[in-house]
Amino acid sequence: MKVEFVVLLIFIIAFIAFLIVMGERILVSSIIRPKKSVQKTPVPEIRFQNERRFTVNSSSGVPISFLYIPLSDDGAAPEKIVFLFHGYNSSGEAVKKYAEFFLREGFSVIIPDNRFCGHSGGENLGLAVLDANDTLAIFNWIKDCFPGKIPVGLFGESFGAAQAIILAASSQIRDISFVISDSSFSDLYTFLKERVRVDYRIKAFPLLTIATVILKKKYGIDAKNTSPLRSLSKCGEIPMFFIHGENDTYILPQMSIDLYNAKNSGYKKFFLAEGAGHCAAYESDPDTYEEKLKEFLDKINI
Repeated sequence: MKVEFVVLLIFIIAFIAFLIVMGERILVSSIIRPKKSVQKTPVPEIRFQNERRFTVNSSSGVPISFLYIPLSDDGAAPEKIVFLFHGYNSSGEAVKKYAEFFLREGFSVIIPDNRFCGHSGGENLGLAVLDANDTLAIFNWIKDCFPGKIPVGLFGESFGAAQAIILAASSQIRDISFVISDSSFSDLYTFLKERVRVDYRIKAFPLLTIATVILKKKYGIDAKNTSPLRSLSKCGEIPMFFIHGENDTYILPQMSIDLYNAKNSGYKKFFLAEGAGHCAAYESDPDTYEEKLKEFLDKINI
């Protein structure tokens, strides 16, 4: 009887160890430290004559690189600023295509490379929530360089859109004038659960459950509480524009619909881009996309 118990105990321990190893492998290889960018097509190289690159250290010591594209080169403080946040395992180059529109609308533009991406440092991705916290260092840079109140807008696509919403909910920032969210997830754990089901054809329990514990303990990311949906309650009256591609199979359109429906105060707008895939609404019809953006900005008078 004792021998059977010992064998059973060894089996249980070995099984738990196997689950932990597999959970870590899934986490490191495909979620938190991917080897290759998920960008399926090359990002066209766009350069602005007056763009400048700066680096600041986040509160956790990660070097965060960002481009600053001023509206004019006279050194004066900008009248208004917009941040452009890129998506998962990408870089600021992926969202640089939106800069020209915002420059025409009178914005100076800031485009960060999130941790582990582009020119920035870091040992792993921030999965929106750590990225939002890292961005606070750029806000401090703005205050140091340009004292006074400057209206700031946040634009993001995919994980960058979730980052924008989470950042807008931060108690450390009070000057957010608007958020434009293109293809955000509503809840990180729900998103990961769907990706595990589709990509690995397995159920969330037990591997994803263990992976999320590792994610929290080792990397400081609480997947179950990384929720733009819940962050909306802390965003107050900030105007928000939710955009999603009708044919997005990576982050389902329902997630943006849920975000739109959950915003109970302040102006909100929703645009479902017909026939567009993930973060492809702009590419599928640039004129309509920019028209919708301008309608939103005109409506909120900025």
